[in-house]
Amino acid sequence: MRVLPVLLLLSFTLAACGTVRERVAERNAERTAEAAGPASPPARPGACERAAAYSSEHDGVAVLVMRRGAVVCEAYVGDASRTRPQPLFSGTKGLNGLMAARAAGEGMLTLDEKVSETLVEWRSDPLKSRMTIRDLLSLSSGLETTGPRAAPGYAEAAATPAAHPPGKVFQYGPLVFQTFGEVMSRKLKAAGRKETPSDYMEREVLAPIGARIAAWGGPTAGPDPNLAAGARMSAEDWGRVGELMRRPDEARRIGLNPDVYEALGQPQGAYPGYGLTWWLATPLPASAREGLDPVARTIDLPQGALAGRVPHDLVVAAGAGGQRLYVSRSQHLVVVRFAEPPQLAAMFQTSQTADTRAQAAVRSGAFSDTEFVSRVLADIGADPD
Repeated sequence: MRVLPVLLLLSFTLAACGTVRERVAERNAERTAEAAGPASPPARPGACERAAAYSSEHDGVAVLVMRRGAVVCEAYVGDASRTRPQPLFSGTKGLNGLMAARAAGEGMLTLDEKVSETLVEWRSDPLKSRMTIRDLLSLSSGLETTGPRAAPGYAEAAATPAAHPPGKVFQYGPLVFQTFGEVMSRKLKAAGRKETPSDYMEREVLAPIGARIAAWGGPTAGPDPNLAAGARMSAEDWGRVGELMRRPDEARRIGLNPDVYEALGQPQGAYPGYGLTWWLATPLPASAREGLDPVARTIDLPQGALAGRVPHDLVVAAGAGGQRLYVSRSQHLVVVRFAEPPQLAAMFQTSQTADTRAQAAVRSGAFSDTEFVSRVLADIGADPD
């Protein structure tokens, strides 16, 4: 006689559980949609014609322009598309700053802590013992950065000797980001987190905004992902990273530390044209860039800002051959640009020296960031707000 009530109770419980699962699934879908931003309307034909033409003249294959989170124009060459992954090359570096902001949001690090608090073997080194996380991520660490372009493993990078006092010299290269990978590896282990830095980046920064890394690659000489130049993403997903950089409310939503997040787009180290892992359009005369690595000299936005051709608040994640992610809060603007120049294969030979890398950088430097961004703004118009 008790079987029927039990069956009814079981049926009610299963139905209720199903309803809860449906509600959780609906909420997860809503959060994904919120993270991705508003639905993109169809791009207007010809809306970025001059910018797209300039891009294609310089081996560009994809241009995606968003304003206030909506696609206003896009252009593709060949089989490139909004969803086809492309290598970011050094555009990957910008993801490290966002990872640092999330780690700071969880209390794992501060910008002004000594790296030697985590890499304890550095404590006896007279130069490395003084280096902070801020020095590391502003490319003002003082670590020796010459040599082949291939990124070593994290532990090997952390053994790199210092060539200069921290905070004094701007030096571009992959070693500091692989060293930061070792810092994050040890911090995650100390926090009891059984994940790698790249796993943490994808789970804590990218997944909450609906973005993903399609694959890790790039020139490596060790067992770890190339945090300096190894990520592959679609234009759509890299654009979502740009939206995260544009929108402080999104940064708060996913738990990025506000101080570290804002520092990404402000001068932090020895070169005022660089923040934390992102290039800046700080107005600077050409003389301020003398002595920079040839790769750094290809970023001409400081002169463009000085001439009033690009917004002063523009920040850029930049990769070899012209891979670019531009973000301007004042213009509510995010622009993704991908290219496939023929010299990329030569630029990424793992045995390449600093001299041959510099020659390749100069060849790829025919592309002007200032010219491209000014054409984008001319095509879509300045935002009055």
